Amino acid sequence: MKTFLIMTLLMLSGCASVPPILETPEDTALVSYEEVVMNQTAKDAQARWGGVIAQVENNPDGSVIEMVHYPLKANGRPNLSKASIGRFKVFVDGFIDPLVFKQERVVSVLGTVGDPVEGTVSEQVYIYPSIYATGYYLWEDIEEFEYSKVQVTPFFRFGHGFGFDLGFPYYRSRHHGIYRESGRIRVRSGNTQSGAGGTNSKQTLENIPNRQPDSTSRPKPTTSTASEHNRKYAER
Repeated sequence: MKTFLIMTLLMLSGCASVPPILETPEDTALVSYEEVVMNQTAKDAQARWGGVIAQVENNPDGSVIEMVHYPLKANGRPNLSKASIGRFKVFVDGFIDPLVFKQERVVSVLGTVGDPVEGTVSEQVYIYPSIYATGYYLWEDIEEFEYSKVQVTPFFRFGHGFGFDLGFPYYRSRHHGIYRESGRIRVRSGNTQSGAGGTNSKQTLENIPNRQPDSTSRPKPTTSTASEHNRKYAER
C-alpha cells in the first residue's frame, strides 16, 4: 500500500512538471502579474506568465507578442477557466512567425520584468506590463467537442407463447432497452513549439518602439537544447 501511494505521488508530480524551457531553480522568486500591476515589484524581477495571444508584431530587431493574461496551472499552462485581469507585452529577440503564433493560441513565458509600455486597446489608452523573454512555450491546441449517443440494448423473455407477468398477460418476444449518453471529449493537436528568448547576441533593442535599449543587463537566453527538451516533454 505504501509503495502504491509513493508511485501515485510520483506520477502526479510528473504530470504537473513545467516544460524544461520554463524551469527555474527551486529557490527562484517569481513575481506575479498582479504584483507588477500594483507596482509592488522592481524592474528586472523574474517572472513566469502566460495567456492567449492577441497579436504579434515583428520588427527588424525582434518581436513583440501582445498577450491576454491568465493565471498559470501547476504545470505552467495558462488556466483559461479563470478570469483574465489584463494584458501584457512580451519582447522576444528574433522572429516570431504569426502563422504559428496565431491569435488565441496559448503561450507561457519566462523572463524578466521591464518598464510599463503605453499602447492602445480599441482606441483606448492602455498601460501594458512588459516581460523580456528568456524562454517561451507554445502549448498544443486542445479542442473540446460535445457528443451525444443513443445505445439500444436488446434483451429477451424466455419461453414460447403467452404468459403472465404480475398478473398481466404478455407475449414472449424480443425487447430493447434504450440508453442516452452525452458528454465532452478533448482532442489534442500535438502542435507545440518552444524557444529561447534570444537568437542573435548582436541584436539591439533600440529600433523597437517603446522598448528599453539596455539589453546588456538582461539575462542571457537559454541554450539551444531547448527544442530537444520540448520534444521529450511533448512525447509524455
